[in-house]
Amino acid sequence: MNTRLYTLIVITLLLSSASIITASGDNTTSHQASSIQEDILEMIEQINETQLYSYHHGLVKFGPRYTGSINCTLAANYLYESFETIGLSVEFHDWHYAGFRSTNVVATLPGNDPTSDAIIIISGHYDTVQGAPGADDDASGVAALLMLAQVMKNYSFNHTIRFIAFSGEEVGTFGSFSYARDAYRRGDNILAVLNLDMIGFASTTDGGRILRFFPPERSQWMAEDATRIADDYYDHLDMTIETLPSYIGADNQPFVDYGYDGVWIAHRDGYPYGHSPEDTAEHLNWTYYTKATKLMCAVLAEFALQPLPVQVIITAPLEGKGYVFNKPVMKLDLGKFWYARWRGATVLLGRAVASADIRTTEPLRYVIFCIDGNFMFWDSEPPYEWKIQGLHWPLFGRHTLKVYAYTENGHIASDQMDLRIFTLSYQYGLW
Repeated sequence: MNTRLYTLIVITLLLSSASIITASGDNTTSHQASSIQEDILEMIEQINETQLYSYHHGLVKFGPRYTGSINCTLAANYLYESFETIGLSVEFHDWHYAGFRSTNVVATLPGNDPTSDAIIIISGHYDTVQGAPGADDDASGVAALLMLAQVMKNYSFNHTIRFIAFSGEEVGTFGSFSYARDAYRRGDNILAVLNLDMIGFASTTDGGRILRFFPPERSQWMAEDATRIADDYYDHLDMTIETLPSYIGADNQPFVDYGYDGVWIAHRDGYPYGHSPEDTAEHLNWTYYTKATKLMCAVLAEFALQPLPVQVIITAPLEGKGYVFNKPVMKLDLGKFWYARWRGATVLLGRAVASADIRTTEPLRYVIFCIDGNFMFWDSEPPYEWKIQGLHWPLFGRHTLKVYAYTENGHIASDQMDLRIFTLSYQYGLW
């Protein structure tokens, strides 16, 4: 390999904080940016406490909504009818897992860019623990979905937006696990999952100005972009983003386990009424709740409008599969083992081939395959694939495969997946 090129690649990797997209230049003119912001400000102005309260009351009136109960079913029907009245295409996503049977409610606002099949998901869960009406946890997130859908339905976005109300969160995030697994198996190109779970409470002045993002490492870009967006609209919303470490028990995590990016979003101040009969509407801070919904309108709109000059999608190995010498021999539906991080696990016994689909509107410079942050192989011509090799320690353990794509215009994209590898192969690929 040319020493100068190798050095350039290594330095680039060290200096890059690559996420889904890192732009080195402007993608829109200032006029276009101004027009987009004007539209988003118009959307924000349409979000009001009265309508938010109406949607929220329509859900909490069913009382506790434990997964599988009649109240949970009645709430699902209410959400379906509400999305339908708004004018969106809506469907039930039925699921059964670990002895539970229920449904997710999925409403879709199609994107208008014919070159993009990317999907932005914004979600909340409508189920509750037994005995709790769940005003904050999580009718607050679900009512916000309805409010956002009502407003955003009248605007156009580059990428498709899906508004999803999950059940099964309180019993093990089984509804979101089932949806993420099914979405992955049908090949959905999910760019980001914004999971709203408890966004309706503030008890302090500082807390009344902050919305928290809890991104896993691979989804840090979501919190960074949201922080920038909050800064852009601060004069209108008086809200900022605070980023904290990830939490694996929320509905965004199953998507992360299946190779997508997602973040849990919640209020800052502690809520003393959670998981109790006292989780009622009168304990919410409706001024804060309305501001949080407005901020999420700006974040969601900007995410759905952002250009995608380059995108990386790892197509092999597959998430949630067990491989023996590059042959997928079994499905690994391990949703009950979410706490051990086995949900969506990919297990390799012997060598396997890693493949990536690179989608770009710009000339591509090269594609780089890494294991655990270490440069392993680079390619500049399709198909972009690498036989997974190298003496990785531990011999059997968790490792991260990450694939970067660099364009001639300076854009960088990446995708990654967790692997459980057992291999004694130590030969490296040809440079």
